[in-house]
Amino acid sequence: MPNGTPGDHPYTDMVAHGKHPFPPDIESMLWKLRAVDHSFMNQFGWEPFEWEKGKNLDDARRKLRALMKKHGLNED
Repeated sequence: MPNGTPGDHPYTDMVAHGKHPFPPDIESMLWKLRAVDHSFMNQFGWEPFEWEKGKNLDDARRKLRALMKKHGLNED
């Protein structure tokens, strides 16, 4: 069971442990979304584990951009 230690979840690794498990553009979007909604990651389930492996990144970008638009955020 996850307990917040490094390696439990790629998002937690990024936020709490200063790791960089995602491509830079995805990481940037995640930080921007976190600034306005700390619970936004709940809707992604196990997807971040795929993103960490370099899988489904186009889908990740599409979903994150849509969520940013919903929150009125710009990607740049």
